[in-house]
Amino acid sequence: MKRFRKVLIVLLAILVPVSIGFGFNFFSWNDSKELSKEAMTVDGALTIKDVANAQNLVPGDKICDGVTMDIKSSAVSLLRVKVDVYCADSTTPETNIEPIKNTNADWLKGSDGYYYYTQGVKNGDIVKLAEEGIYFNGLNDNVDMNKYQGKKIKVVANAELVQAKHGVFAEKWGLSENKDGDIYTKLKKISNDQGQ
Repeated sequence: MKRFRKVLIVLLAILVPVSIGFGFNFFSWNDSKELSKEAMTVDGALTIKDVANAQNLVPGDKICDGVTMDIKSSAVSLLRVKVDVYCADSTTPETNIEPIKNTNADWLKGSDGYYYYTQGVKNGDIVKLAEEGIYFNGLNDNVDMNKYQGKKIKVVANAELVQAKHGVFAEKWGLSENKDGDIYTKLKKISNDQGQ
């Protein structure tokens, strides 16, 4: 009987990490306006609302009205969004452009360029990043905006959802308490509230 218990305990110790690993991979979603959506349990739709008749941009102009996420999730999830501005046909984002002027207090910008939503999201939630829209602004006063003269500008938004439970956001998104402080703390609290 003791030997049977030891074998059972060893089997449970092996199976638990494997099942959490599968949950981590299964309950995630990534979407981009340039990539197809993955059909998984945690899901959503990403839209960028265009500004009508915005043909000739000058510094300070609005590129689009904003980025909206329509959450379709079977579980409370965590959300992050990155918005990049590209010039012409370049595959490298413009690091001199700061597309978002203001976000509300529920969004925190990480050192990785992502904006993290510090509230859990659930099925049916509509979440908007940058209430005022996405702008064609220089990162600071030293940026020579004349270099963009006559070039086409495009916005690419990437959104990711992960399940809130089990703290999977830390490994999936590479966040840690030491490196990401306030963002990590707020997301960890949501994760813990979901019954880790």
